[in-house]
Amino acid sequence: MSLKKTVLTFMVLMALGFGFSNLYAADYTEGRRLMPKRPGHSHSPLPCGKCHLVGHEDIKPKIPRVNDVLFLDECGSCHLAYQPELLPKASWKKIMGNLKDHFGDDVQLTPNKHYALSRFIYKKSADTAKAFRSKQIMASLNGASPIRVTETPYIKGIHKDVNADIFKRATIKSFANCEACHLSADGGLYYKPHIHIPEAK
Repeated sequence: MSLKKTVLTFMVLMALGFGFSNLYAADYTEGRRLMPKRPGHSHSPLPCGKCHLVGHEDIKPKIPRVNDVLFLDECGSCHLAYQPELLPKASWKKIMGNLKDHFGDDVQLTPNKHYALSRFIYKKSADTAKAFRSKQIMASLNGASPIRVTETPYIKGIHKDVNADIFKRATIKSFANCEACHLSADGGLYYKPHIHIPEAK
């Protein structure tokens, strides 16, 4: 085995053993962010789908991991930095056009940051995305442009069998807190093997 393969294999094994498997919402009680930023495995140099989507061709291609530093810093400090591919451009325009009332918060951005973020988000929105889930989201909207990912018919539909009381648990807090149950949400990998529903405290 080459040195490169050995190093990559070691990193993956370390990630699987010491990554996010034991880090759930129940363990996080401080700070504004609903969930901690998961360490280890989510920063593997390998694309998530390289290993995890083998045998799951029906949900390929997956939503890409967000690597834009400005987006992660500005949009991921209080909550999951929702991938732009989860909403259409029209929705993002509404969100970026009303940051003074961003779901109850007044988000302050310099003009340069606002421009850079908007350009990044609009370019990757669900309208033009190739990801399977982006296409499903767009097909469900029928021209609508909700400002919440959880308001899209597709997302609501795939969660319809989840009891509403589960989202009220202190370990989850909100339907919008995707990463409480989707362990690889920050990597854009939303699929059943990586779902863990935290128990109520």
